[in-house]
Amino acid sequence: MPDIYVVKDDGLPVPLSPVHCHDEGAELQHLLTANPNLLPGDQISPEDPCRWLLVGHEVPVQDPSTGDDRWSIDVVLVDQNATPTFAECKRFLNTQARREVVGQMLEYAANGHYYWTADSLRELAAKTAGRGGTSLEQRLATLVPESEGSPSEFFARVESNLREGQIRLIFFLEQAPQELKSIVDFLNRQMERAEVLIVEARQFEINGMRVIAPALFGYTEQARMVKRSVTVNLPGRRNWNEETYFADVRERLEPSSAEALQRLLRFLMSSGCAIRWGTGRVTGSFSAVPKTFDRKSLLTAYSNGSITLNLVNMAGNQELDSLRQRFVEGLQSLQIEVPQDQVQGYFAVKIANLAPKLVQLEKLISAIIC
Repeated sequence: MPDIYVVKDDGLPVPLSPVHCHDEGAELQHLLTANPNLLPGDQISPEDPCRWLLVGHEVPVQDPSTGDDRWSIDVVLVDQNATPTFAECKRFLNTQARREVVGQMLEYAANGHYYWTADSLRELAAKTAGRGGTSLEQRLATLVPESEGSPSEFFARVESNLREGQIRLIFFLEQAPQELKSIVDFLNRQMERAEVLIVEARQFEINGMRVIAPALFGYTEQARMVKRSVTVNLPGRRNWNEETYFADVRERLEPSSAEALQRLLRFLMSSGCAIRWGTGRVTGSFSAVPKTFDRKSLLTAYSNGSITLNLVNMAGNQELDSLRQRFVEGLQSLQIEVPQDQVQGYFAVKIANLAPKLVQLEKLISAIIC
């Protein structure tokens, strides 16, 4: 039976036809490298949804004994917490998805610190960013707006997580066989620091268009609690609130920017948004979650004056896609240009640049969330 239906104007559901991949590289690996947000960050970490930085694809993996290239990893990413994430893309009909690839991924987990260093990963990420027409610094500014460190410092944290075994292993498939689900469920409950996950990216077609429905498997709440109790957290994380946040704002920013942030917070609260306070080590933040966004945030405002517009959360159905298009067009009318590669991601802007346009921005947000 089909999993997804389109409901016509007359109320009758039309099933979408499932599509099976024939070429892993062209249909899965390329799909993921072009759209890292197909890894559902909000399902992986509901409290702090993962944002992704693509480090590279087809990344060579050396044999620690000989130094020769022995394998390659399909896709390497890191999230905003500097967690290395390795994704292997396999077709459902590829029986390797049930056997060798499991051992291969465990090899990465056990020996990752032999394969890569902070410098090698940083250089690879810089080359990948350059091919996309941006710099690594620009990518990191969007990934971690609260960061005041350099790319070298960020990737030093990535290397530290590698050494601690605090990594994420993801099998990215169109459909996962039951044997693989059983293995992943077992591993994820036994491995205290590493996350072992499956993302099923089922694909369908309708009227010549392809529809992708990613879903996470392998992270039960029980496994979440086990990892939470032993995870090596970044030192000095703190729980921010309105008082500590604005105390930090007043130390960092001009009075006009501090006043604009206060006004923005009051507007978001009066508009019915839930406010979630961040846990940054040195930079405070709050995220605004509209009632209509299914617990996803519209924006995040940091105490260093950076604001991210979380356009990635305006996705998943035709209505949200339409809202995102209207939002981006509204921003452009305010002379706030969103780069094309960030239209479906996270767009960072300074509160100092928004302050003169705050009234118009509030009207735009009201039209989007109401």
